Amino acid sequence: MKLNKTKTIRISEEQHNTLVKMKSLNVDVGKFIRDAIREKIKKEYSYMMEKKQLPLSEFERQLESYNLL
Repeated sequence: MKLNKTKTIRISEEQHNTLVKMKSLNVDVGKFIRDAIREKIKKEYSYMMEKKQLPLSEFERQLESYNLL
Protein backbone atom coordinates (compact mmCIF):
# COMPACT_ATOMS: atom_id res chain seq x y z
CA MET A 1 0.00 0.00 0.00
CA LYS A 2 1.46 3.33 -1.05
CA LEU A 3 1.05 5.98 1.62
CA ASN A 4 1.04 9.33 -0.14
CA LYS A 5 -1.83 11.28 1.45
CA THR A 6 -1.79 13.19 4.71
CA LYS A 7 -4.63 14.22 6.99
CA THR A 8 -4.25 16.48 9.99
CA ILE A 9 -6.46 15.66 12.97
CA ARG A 10 -6.96 17.09 16.44
CA ILE A 11 -6.78 14.78 19.42
CA SER A 12 -7.19 15.30 23.14
CA GLU A 13 -4.26 15.61 25.53
CA GLU A 14 -5.10 12.18 26.93
CA GLN A 15 -5.11 10.61 23.45
CA HIS A 16 -1.79 12.28 22.68
CA ASN A 17 -0.25 11.00 25.90
CA THR A 18 -1.49 7.49 25.12
CA LEU A 19 0.08 7.59 21.64
CA VAL A 20 3.36 8.87 23.12
CA LYS A 21 3.29 6.00 25.65
CA MET A 22 2.59 3.49 22.85
CA LYS A 23 5.53 4.88 20.85
CA SER A 24 7.79 4.45 23.89
CA LEU A 25 6.70 0.79 23.92
CA ASN A 26 7.84 0.46 20.27
CA VAL A 27 4.32 0.40 18.81
CA ASP A 28 4.11 1.74 15.26
CA VAL A 29 1.62 4.51 16.05
CA GLY A 30 0.96 5.38 12.39
CA LYS A 31 0.12 1.77 11.57
CA PHE A 32 -2.02 1.55 14.72
CA ILE A 33 -4.05 4.59 13.65
CA ARG A 34 -4.41 3.37 10.04
CA ASP A 35 -5.56 -0.05 11.26
CA ALA A 36 -8.10 1.56 13.61
CA ILE A 37 -9.48 3.70 10.78
CA ARG A 38 -9.65 0.67 8.46
CA GLU A 39 -11.49 -1.36 11.12
CA LYS A 40 -13.99 1.46 11.78
CA ILE A 41 -14.71 1.92 8.07
CA LYS A 42 -15.16 -1.82 7.57
CA LYS A 43 -17.52 -2.00 10.55
CA GLU A 44 -19.69 0.94 9.44
CA TYR A 45 -19.41 0.66 5.64
CA SER A 46 -22.75 -1.07 5.16
CA TYR A 47 -24.49 1.52 7.37
CA MET A 48 -22.99 4.38 5.35
CA MET A 49 -23.99 2.76 2.05
CA GLU A 50 -27.55 2.01 3.25
CA LYS A 51 -28.41 5.66 3.80
CA LYS A 52 -31.18 6.48 1.42
CA GLN A 53 -30.93 9.36 -0.97
CA LEU A 54 -33.17 12.32 -0.41
CA PRO A 55 -36.04 12.53 -2.87
CA LEU A 56 -35.22 14.47 -6.01
CA SER A 57 -36.51 18.00 -6.21
CA GLU A 58 -38.68 19.02 -9.14
CA PHE A 59 -35.66 20.75 -10.71
CA GLU A 60 -33.53 17.61 -10.36
CA ARG A 61 -36.30 15.47 -11.90
CA GLN A 62 -36.40 17.82 -14.88
CA LEU A 63 -32.63 17.63 -15.30
CA GLU A 64 -32.83 13.85 -15.05
CA SER A 65 -35.51 13.73 -17.74
CA TYR A 66 -33.13 15.60 -20.08
CA ASN A 67 -30.29 13.26 -19.08
CA LEU A 68 -28.37 16.14 -17.53
CA LEU A 69 -28.13 14.65 -14.07
